[in-house]
Amino acid sequence: MTNPLITGPQTWWTELRRSIDWVVITLTFGIITLALINLNSAEGGDWSGELVRDQLRFVAIGTLLMIGVAAVDYRVYYRVAYPVYAIGIGFVLLVPIVGTTINNATRWLDLAFVRIQPSELMKLLLVIGLARYLHRLARKDTRRTLVQTLVLPGLLVLTPAFMVIQQPDLSTGIILILIALSMLAITEFDLKTLLTLLVAGGISFMVAWSFFMQGYQTKRIDVWLDPESHPDEAYQIVQARTAVGNGGFFGRGIGQGTQNVLDFVPYKESDFSFAVFAEEWGFVGSTMLLALYMSLVLWAINLASQARDRFAACLCVGIGAMFLWHAVLNVGVVLEFFPNTGLPLPFFSHGGSSVVTLMISLGMLMSISRSREWR
Repeated sequence: MTNPLITGPQTWWTELRRSIDWVVITLTFGIITLALINLNSAEGGDWSGELVRDQLRFVAIGTLLMIGVAAVDYRVYYRVAYPVYAIGIGFVLLVPIVGTTINNATRWLDLAFVRIQPSELMKLLLVIGLARYLHRLARKDTRRTLVQTLVLPGLLVLTPAFMVIQQPDLSTGIILILIALSMLAITEFDLKTLLTLLVAGGISFMVAWSFFMQGYQTKRIDVWLDPESHPDEAYQIVQARTAVGNGGFFGRGIGQGTQNVLDFVPYKESDFSFAVFAEEWGFVGSTMLLALYMSLVLWAINLASQARDRFAACLCVGIGAMFLWHAVLNVGVVLEFFPNTGLPLPFFSHGGSSVVTLMISLGMLMSISRSREWR
């Protein structure tokens, strides 16, 4: 009988298959497939739309970058964590100086033949920088001070968050803070610290509401709390609510959603893409989609539990938090759990910066997953 421990030379294909995390690949391209079907439906349903072609191009570029990132040992990202974080800060700093303004918001940079949104990339760069800091912090033998556990990581997080909020992009600033809090809650914070931060956050929100938030931002909250009193401003959430309700249990079918076909749902290729999906796929399809997102988040946490070191574990948690908070807040807006935030639904909302950043993040997950072979 052949000894299973004795094998012949491994081919490049065998090594490639062993290095790929097929769970990440399956979940990711399952979501992307549904996203492309949904975007095509939102654009007319004949697969000739410009938005679909753009998204396919973004996915192709992102896939190549994901493969390249996955092929690199994740410890390389530890060594370059602070430099790439600083580069991200530099790009965000450039936005108000030479950025492109669209819909009264300056969030984009035109670089040669490509337009990027630095705040999207900053989400991943923050995760990398904070993961390195938390890894180094765990190696210190001395008792940790408040400055080490709260002030310094707070500066890492709040510096880009406040810069992004000034663009103005309050929702992305909030996402940066939520991602960081998720990483810190798992690694550093005890219950007392978390409660203190919640109280401080509540006080900060009230101060911001009174003195710093712009009129359109407070208006969104007013509309969310009482949409009937603001019929014009509440048009988006009312139409999205109607689309979700029309979907029923099994949905109306691909391309058959009346709110979509009659063009009642606003921003259906971006902020309210889930409303289009819910109407056409119904409760069953929506549950399937949310299960895919949740499975990807749980797999990231699973990889964190098996990671070789704290940097890899924190990186997994941060990437999982990126997907979690984007899905929760985007779907929550459509279901009226939260005021309109303008956050993209991963892979569903049209946009190159978001898609490419998420694919690079998944490449890092696969790099960490691959390292488990050598534990």
